[in-house]
Amino acid sequence: MFFRQVGFWFVAYGVLLVVLYFTAQMVKTPLDINWNIKFPKLFLFFMAFGFLTATVLSLVEGLLKILPFKSSSLIVNSLVRTIFYFVALWLILNVIKNVLNDYSYLFISGYSTTPSNTRNFDIIILTYTLFMIFIVSFINEMISKNSPGFTMPMILGKYRFPKEEKRIFIFLDLKDSTHLAEELGHLKYSSFIQESIMEVNQAAKIFKAHIYQYVGDEIVLTWKLEHFNTLKAIKFLFAVHKRFEKRKDYYNSVYGTVPFFRAGIHQGIVTAIEIGDLKREIAFHGDTMNVCSRIQRLCKTVNKKILISEEVNQNEEIALNFKVTALGSHYLEGREHPINLFSVEEE
Repeated sequence: MFFRQVGFWFVAYGVLLVVLYFTAQMVKTPLDINWNIKFPKLFLFFMAFGFLTATVLSLVEGLLKILPFKSSSLIVNSLVRTIFYFVALWLILNVIKNVLNDYSYLFISGYSTTPSNTRNFDIIILTYTLFMIFIVSFINEMISKNSPGFTMPMILGKYRFPKEEKRIFIFLDLKDSTHLAEELGHLKYSSFIQESIMEVNQAAKIFKAHIYQYVGDEIVLTWKLEHFNTLKAIKFLFAVHKRFEKRKDYYNSVYGTVPFFRAGIHQGIVTAIEIGDLKREIAFHGDTMNVCSRIQRLCKTVNKKILISEEVNQNEEIALNFKVTALGSHYLEGREHPINLFSVEEE
């Protein structure tokens, strides 16, 4: 994340540098201004400023994640972040000015370093940086409202037309959801679902899983198979169960039960396409999705928490890290031919 920040601000300040440099060159002759811009030193200044900005903003972003504030409004969240960033940037500029006394002389000769000119330079940097920050914050909020793996492809129009992809899917379903809804009541049950899904989200961030859908108390996650070791999908599931185990005292005290998700895992080719007009989203179609959903439903029948298909079990690393048990052939609803299933447990 930090290196992405650094890369972004290098590019952002590189663009500002080019704009300022050529603008200064264009107005120098008509205005009869005798200054000489030292481009290499100006470049180093902006790159150093970009690195410092990325470092401070990464720290501010970490602080914002700790703070309890979280508005439901996308605009409000972006504005709050921008305010925090403005304070951070103002401190950065003041530190630089106090250390260097006046930094303009480093890369401009023949330039009148009056307080007004220096202030104008500060205003240009602050205004540009805050604008870029607001754009980035808004995009980040959009990503958090959707999923990191799908927002940018939608913006870039990657799935405007059907596209085949090889993916692995996990269908997660909350155990005894109907009974829990009756026992807790719909308001408390909704809070229970919200907190449970948040736990899954935290694990998904670590394992870089793309959250495809929330359907009631069911979560669908996916990874592209290209350069992906399917063992990580299994490790993700056990990481989720461990998160709930660590917080079992909390869940028992508040809800009288601990969340438990059953999972079905399958991989194969799917068709991805952007659908909808009033509400746009990326949809996956194909037999892979149907099979994975039905595998998950069999978890209850065979009394297992994790079931994987034969295609997933082809990864020999899974059996080296977990206890894999063959459950034989099973007929799935709507399918003519049976498929081989395997349960996965910790050793």
